[in-house]
Amino acid sequence: MGSIKFKLQNIMITSNRHLDDHWWMMYRGDRFGYNKFLSAHTLNRGAFVEFFTYFNTFSFEKWKKYTNIGKVTLNLTCCGHFSVRLFGHFLDGSEVGKEMFEPHEYNLKEKTEISISIPTDNKSSVIGFQIDVFPFDSGEKTGDRSDFFFYEGNWSTLVDTSQINDIRIALTTVTFKKEDYITRNMGILERELFYTDEPAKKHIKVRIIDNGRTLDPEDFESEFIELVPNDNTGGSGGYTRGMIEAINDTDYNPTHVLLMDDDVMVLPESFIRTYTFLALLKKDYDERYLSGAMIFYEHMNIQHEDIGYVHDDGSYGPNKPDYALHTWDAVLNNAQEIKYHDNSYAGWWYCCVPVKKIDRQHLPIPLFIRGDDVEFSLANNAEFLSLNGICIWHRGFSTKFNACLELYMVHRNSLIIQAMSSICPGIDFVKRIDGFFWKELSRLAYNNCELLLDALEEFCNGPEFLYEPNGEQIMKAHAKKNEVMLPAGSEYPDIPIDYGSIYRPAEKPLTEKELKRYKKTCNGQTLPDYMLKDTVAVIAYDWYDDPAKQYMAKAILAVNPHDHTAHLRKRDKARFKQLVARQKRVMAYYKAHRTEIEARYRKSAKVLKTESFWRKYLKM
Repeated sequence: MGSIKFKLQNIMITSNRHLDDHWWMMYRGDRFGYNKFLSAHTLNRGAFVEFFTYFNTFSFEKWKKYTNIGKVTLNLTCCGHFSVRLFGHFLDGSEVGKEMFEPHEYNLKEKTEISISIPTDNKSSVIGFQIDVFPFDSGEKTGDRSDFFFYEGNWSTLVDTSQINDIRIALTTVTFKKEDYITRNMGILERELFYTDEPAKKHIKVRIIDNGRTLDPEDFESEFIELVPNDNTGGSGGYTRGMIEAINDTDYNPTHVLLMDDDVMVLPESFIRTYTFLALLKKDYDERYLSGAMIFYEHMNIQHEDIGYVHDDGSYGPNKPDYALHTWDAVLNNAQEIKYHDNSYAGWWYCCVPVKKIDRQHLPIPLFIRGDDVEFSLANNAEFLSLNGICIWHRGFSTKFNACLELYMVHRNSLIIQAMSSICPGIDFVKRIDGFFWKELSRLAYNNCELLLDALEEFCNGPEFLYEPNGEQIMKAHAKKNEVMLPAGSEYPDIPIDYGSIYRPAEKPLTEKELKRYKKTCNGQTLPDYMLKDTVAVIAYDWYDDPAKQYMAKAILAVNPHDHTAHLRKRDKARFKQLVARQKRVMAYYKAHRTEIEARYRKSAKVLKTESFWRKYLKM
């Protein structure tokens, strides 16, 4: 027993080439150079940098509330003539306050570790630091080794060994024929975590659930990584397989299961901070999920979500705004405690679940993909933690709309998780489906309407289809209804497209009379052809809807401005009538049988969530 120096998080100067354009997420001011012979980051005389950033601040308020930290110290290994000054920000109501602490001056001729403690009487919620490199003195020679050299740094604390939790993290990532992503991510973890002297490496083991059975075990088997071939049972099947493997792993005996997407860019420092935060977590909070942030890969400084929630209208989204994480105020605001909305959840792009919160009789639902993470959080009454610097970057999230997933799978599964687990009781998902149906019908997106009705109809058919692992076949069948997007320039050369205006409102909005006609006639589909405009409207292919853009046009070109593809929609009055008739029929059936249908799903939950069911389903 006794106190030891325990590293909490590393100071990051550079990470990889993908983040070069977003170096302000690590520091601001003059750019560091790099001396490869000394393995040191360098600054010229007179330079200034500050580290009140997403990756390098210390979220003092959160660490103090949730963990057993003692005195916290900034440790820098460096040399040169410079000063270091800690400073912090806090919120006083709606006003932002700042406190500057005493500067410390150093004139180091050799590589030396310096340590500066955070004053215990500070009131800052987030603390950073700045470095001023002194200019040349009049008596110095310009040839002297007088620049600033930074070798490494971290925030640490003194803590009694009895207060360090024995943490063992089973990292589970599920992949399906995404060999490049998995190979790259495992390579990064091996180089920057597992084969380093980081203490966290002894507390993390990776289990790759290979739903595609395309990975070579010899490429991944190691002391730290295990490959598990699995049938393609989707994300829900893969992650549940990972949970079952973890809770039955008596050799490793993990305390936490970390669920992570495969098609992401990982940052080893996030895993280090996950371990250190959990290692010092107070017992009062040791049943909380630790959720990493999803940051857009296409905009690598923009956070999309750390904790999400189901909105009252049935949509899904983040509790926080899309923070620009390279700005100092976003760093401060993102670290604040907030009151999460009802129906909040942690997404499985990066979600660390305590094993004690995994009930063998209440495992995820076999939904294949979409909604399993939402249901698991809500059904288990999860509470959450998040921390600046624990994150992943998700590829393709903001630029790819897939109607099969968004209109069929999400809505079908929303109804299932609501009925099966009695969650989101005040949300009317059917009203949302109905609203989208008429919107898509007005946009001549007949296939999208089919997918929406498929979602409700298949829910009404009952839970029996969930008992067999047919998710891949079901997905493929519905994916055939996705509109085929073709190169717009070559396929539709006569239709002028202004890609920059796709998501801008029409210059002239509809009048009240025109809007009334638009809704009453479903954009002219009950009117004779001579009353329509002999034009092709150009609109967004995804969620974005502006009735003025497609008003009474005989055809509609749905455009994806991200890759310059498009699909031409043509009016089809026969299909319009068929869809309206089907909509009335499906809605009437749902309203007449809703109580009975939901009761069947609740009853099936007693089987479908159990480990015994899943073992049979997964052929374990």
